[in-house]
Amino acid sequence: MMIRASSIAELSLDKACVTIGSFDGVHAGHKRLIEKLKDSAEGIKAPAVVITFFPHPAVVIKNLKTPYYLSTQDEKTAQLEALGVDVLITIPFTVELAALSASEFMQLLFRHLGLRKLIVGPGFALGKGRFGTIEVLSGIGKDMGFDVLVMGPENFGDTIISSSKIRQLIEAGDVQTAAQFLGNYYSIQGFVVKGDARGHKIGFPTANLDIWQQKLLPAPGVYRCFTMLDGKPLLSVINIGYRPTFSNNSNRVFIEVHILDFDGDLYGKELQVQFTHRLRGEIKFPSFEELIHQIQSDIQAAREL
Repeated sequence: MMIRASSIAELSLDKACVTIGSFDGVHAGHKRLIEKLKDSAEGIKAPAVVITFFPHPAVVIKNLKTPYYLSTQDEKTAQLEALGVDVLITIPFTVELAALSASEFMQLLFRHLGLRKLIVGPGFALGKGRFGTIEVLSGIGKDMGFDVLVMGPENFGDTIISSSKIRQLIEAGDVQTAAQFLGNYYSIQGFVVKGDARGHKIGFPTANLDIWQQKLLPAPGVYRCFTMLDGKPLLSVINIGYRPTFSNNSNRVFIEVHILDFDGDLYGKELQVQFTHRLRGEIKFPSFEELIHQIQSDIQAAREL
């Protein structure tokens, strides 16, 4: 079972292999890094330790207000545990923490974790002003007695996989390429809440999802997806957007999922929706008849895919 902590000082380890990062989305590059971490830890019979942060450093430093995260804290924790991490330390990121020098931060790791190996990705840096570059950390390691191992980038084609690139893909609605970068389908999770039952009235009942407001949503449009219900993936079509056919709303984003060949009460249930393909952008239809015809086409396209 993975040990969880909210500060480095909570722990007292004899030795450890450590990696540090935000790990938002836990993408394919992260997974390769974790594998290297585990191999290194096994080689010296030490725990594999991941140090991460919440809120995301960029959210704090840039004072971001718009949805940003590829994964919730629970999702990230579950993914790291499934990858076999022994210890997960989730540090609350603050301006005060950002002001620590690289040397001060590494002293904490050495004192409380018995740091023996630090495994990082290319371009890694930490500490005040991000002055703790790989070169600087390697020098600190020589003085303290730990090694710094640098992993090369993980590529998809000619593109380096990164959380920032995946955010761009999600914002553009390219969930297929995002899935390749992640190593799994991009997903959202939320509880089913009461809607206006308009979908039921036109013959396509939908579950209205209430999700974490900081979770990044794909671009407005209609997507093919799988809805996980009681551990089973059910083919579905989801609409994300402003419902322009029904109103002039331009503020509230609705998330409405229609599960194919399903008839049941979902109110209050928590659903996970996994995006596989973007079918089309959001359209304002001149009539309900044309909307119904398009929904039928969307469902047919989802079945064929």
